[in-house]
Amino acid sequence: MAKKTCKGLTYAPYAAGGDGTAVTYSAGKAKLDYLCQVQINESRSDEKEYADGHQIDSDNSLSSVALVLELANNDADLKKELLGHVAGTGDALVVTDADAPFVGLGFILCNRHKGVETYEGYWFYKVQCSSAGITSSTKRDTANWEHENINGSCSAVIVESGGRARYYEHLDGQATEALVRTWLNAKAGISP
Repeated sequence: MAKKTCKGLTYAPYAAGGDGTAVTYSAGKAKLDYLCQVQINESRSDEKEYADGHQIDSDNSLSSVALVLELANNDADLKKELLGHVAGTGDALVVTDADAPFVGLGFILCNRHKGVETYEGYWFYKVQCSSAGITSSTKRDTANWEHENINGSCSAVIVESGGRARYYEHLDGQATEALVRTWLNAKAGISP
């Protein structure tokens, strides 16, 4: 299956929940023409229990999830809302030592297999973002497309009493992008 594109960066400030109650967000936003590349990195435990000279149990549970988002357009609103930058004098942004806010964050992936396109959506419940740094260079006669990478550290939440910890939801195999967009907007609290 070919991964054709990633798009539809959607996020919302984390408000409350995740401690056995539903997670709530405030004032979600969708940004178009921002996302160039997405990387989801999962780590699993590799703990084993031994007794009487042999393994009797193991833990292979998901222990952490991290994101790397490559953004073509990282405007002031995005930097304030994802990275915690604050407004300075005029159009300037001030980078402080304050923690970045927690947000719910999602996006759409478009796949193609044997000429048929399908869409999938990802929604990460609680993410804290940081800039991976900026690199810039000059080329003489050609364009040099440079993008900023944003790292996202995902926190597990428990969305129902007695439930298991969750990092994200994945909606797979949808026939249209509109179905995934509607799902993401509902997650972020964006009205149709």
